[in-house]
Amino acid sequence: MSPVLRRTLIAVAILAGIVSVLGWRFLAAAGYFTSIKQEVAAQCTAIPSPPGPEDIQIDRARGLAFVAASDRRAIMAGETAARGGIYAIDLTAPSDQWSLHPVTATEPADFHPHGIGLYSAEGVRRLFAVNHRASGKQTIEIFDIAADGMLTHFKTVEDPLFISPNDVVAVGPEAFYITNDHGTANKTMAMIDDLLLLRKSNIVYYDGKSARVAGDRLAFANGINVSADGKSLYATEFFGLALHIYTRDPATGALSPRDYTPLGTGLDNIDVEEDGALLIAAHPKITSFIGHAGDPKKLSPSQVIRVELSPSGDGGRAGTIYLNLGEQLSGSSVAAGYRDMMLIGNVFDPKILACKQSKEIRAF
Repeated sequence: MSPVLRRTLIAVAILAGIVSVLGWRFLAAAGYFTSIKQEVAAQCTAIPSPPGPEDIQIDRARGLAFVAASDRRAIMAGETAARGGIYAIDLTAPSDQWSLHPVTATEPADFHPHGIGLYSAEGVRRLFAVNHRASGKQTIEIFDIAADGMLTHFKTVEDPLFISPNDVVAVGPEAFYITNDHGTANKTMAMIDDLLLLRKSNIVYYDGKSARVAGDRLAFANGINVSADGKSLYATEFFGLALHIYTRDPATGALSPRDYTPLGTGLDNIDVEEDGALLIAAHPKITSFIGHAGDPKKLSPSQVIRVELSPSGDGGRAGTIYLNLGEQLSGSSVAAGYRDMMLIGNVFDPKILACKQSKEIRAF
């Protein structure tokens, strides 16, 4: 064997080994080897909705749930998708009468909402929405909320730091944080980042006038929310499988990492309950979710995690309160609690689950 051939074979063997290790690492993080032995059931009723009711925000003072929906499969297929929208559910009605009714503002005309955030203080009620415009532009839309829940467009916010916004949480009349789930808008580079589990996503703070990076080195930053007092910020990692807790300075918006909790599942949106607990929707088998994105007949397990923080805000306990293999709902993206009920949304399908909310935490 010639020296050149020997070196070539060694290089090929090393490359194959690296690819195998990276492939195994990605599949392990994406839940390919995860075995779901037992479901955690809940008493649920399906509520018809437009396709893709991905995020839900509850105005508990008024008993209204706001739902952001967009037909993502049509968008992924390159079709000219119908305009997405915001819908409301009157939670003061009996739960068996809950239904969605449109409250979407007439502008912007190019509207495909993703994550949403609610702001309510000092008589101001506004809804913030991530908007993936068909033009490719990424914006945050701010809406005024009328007494009946109808929305009127207030303002569009744009910034070069809004690279790939996923979720938004409002902390002032015009101030908010977003998660960029990728550090690049290039789809090929974003896919490579995902496959290599690179920590290139971040959290951006907009103070009402300008934006800046407030937190970084996240592996697909996803859901984001703040505590009732505004002094803690919570963010999830989809591929990082973890919850991050930051100490927040309400005066400056600065974030300081405080706690990091691996939860072993692909975390999505966060709801902060009235008692301070967190409800986090999750994808325990990300590989199944990827398959479900391409084919609605392929089921993707849905999970809801409840996180009960300690009084200090550090530590606590976490576990599963809902887990289904996908027959009841595939691709859960949000769980929002209202009294003894919770609404579970998803990324693609035309329905929401209204379920009795259990506080019994079970190991996953």
